[in-house]
Amino acid sequence: MDGCAALECGEIKEACQEMACTQLLEYLIKDKFAGKIAVTASLRARSVIVQHMLSEIDPNIPIIYCNAGKVFPESEEYKRDIIQRFGFTNVLDPIGEDETLVRPGDLDHIEWVKAQYDRNHGATQEAMHLNKTLANYDCWISAVYHYDQDSTVRSRVEREGLLVRVNPILDWDAERVQEFMEQFDLPYHKLAKVQLNMDEKHGDGTDVMTFAF
Repeated sequence: MDGCAALECGEIKEACQEMACTQLLEYLIKDKFAGKIAVTASLRARSVIVQHMLSEIDPNIPIIYCNAGKVFPESEEYKRDIIQRFGFTNVLDPIGEDETLVRPGDLDHIEWVKAQYDRNHGATQEAMHLNKTLANYDCWISAVYHYDQDSTVRSRVEREGLLVRVNPILDWDAERVQEFMEQFDLPYHKLAKVQLNMDEKHGDGTDVMTFAF
């Protein structure tokens, strides 16, 4: 990281240190990185909370939904409902090609997503590279949350190569997530609190299924 990049990231960290999540997002979207910011999202409750906040600031912000491949039909339905509820008008697919190629001076930008296997009843994590997808942006709001992130490993705002990566609700625990979902009457994925019967096929019944949310 060069001196200017380190200074910029330090200034942003200092500016947002005492900001509430919505204030932080508004500052980044409208002031610091206007027109140069993108969001990676999923259908987990933590991600839905961030999406709710974003919808009240700028529903035209680029939203990139991340998954490991195949998607449960319940997830497709829930995704459509979430997009309609929040009024998102700029939902993008990952580019998908040449995503592992890292630009000079950059780092490998990855979201870790879950994949469920229906034959051995196991789950695994997969690295979803997003280097080409994020190449035209300066700031990345990382809000997939397939895995809980350790605050000792990541900070709320950090420099990751050529991007400023933001994890807006890094320090939220499960109780705070549930309270927010209830306060704003946000729907959970219908499979979120249901034990999946992995003997029951979804979609076309092939082996690998994207984790439901």
